[in-house]
Amino acid sequence: MTAGERTPRIWPVLLATLVGTAILVTLGIWQVQRLQWKEALLAQLAANAAAAPIDLATAARMAAEGRDMEFVRVKFPGTYNHERWKKMIATFQGGQGWTVITPAQSADGFAVIVDRGRIPGQLTDCDRPAGTVEIDGVIRTYPRGRAMFDPDNDDKANLWYWWDVPAMQAASGLADGLKPFPYVVQLLPAAATSTFPEPEEPQARLANNHLGYAITWFGLALTLLVVAGVYVLDILRKRRAARG
Repeated sequence: MTAGERTPRIWPVLLATLVGTAILVTLGIWQVQRLQWKEALLAQLAANAAAAPIDLATAARMAAEGRDMEFVRVKFPGTYNHERWKKMIATFQGGQGWTVITPAQSADGFAVIVDRGRIPGQLTDCDRPAGTVEIDGVIRTYPRGRAMFDPDNDDKANLWYWWDVPAMQAASGLADGLKPFPYVVQLLPAAATSTFPEPEEPQARLANNHLGYAITWFGLALTLLVVAGVYVLDILRKRRAARG
């Protein structure tokens, strides 16, 4: 350090460190809170799927009360309208496939959109159970709807890219006067009647990276404290050297 050169002030460093650490710790705490919320949500979804099945009327009443209906299990007798089945682009065992979507009329007067499972991309048709069958599945709400880059659904070409339950209801070909059920019913694997379509095991697929984010923010806060501490100690060392 040359003669007459002043050492940097410490208080701006301490103030900036305090503000930066407070921000980073706050972000870390927020991610911990998000982690707790996400784990509670996943636990609720698991409890919904593990509960005894209910009928559609009970499910509709619960939905009207504002209950979270994702993965609530339902079971009801219904009749499929296979003439209006729809296919949604999907994957099957790592390759291209289709999700088979079939409208159904429940015995108690609901129009329901049923996700019956997946088929390989080269398969153009699948099993079509006739008459009244027992439909056993879980409710999927698909709250996000259309993503930014999703193309338009094309009912005439029977090409669907995202879940649009009202449009699927309108194209179901079911009798007028039925009560539209506002969600998709995803068939459970145990309810399969043949190889194809192949129902999937319901999965929430909710990203849960909040613990990693929390560790990152807390780690950055600790790093900031260490770097600032080293810098302040260096300033103090230079001051002692200047005096002595």
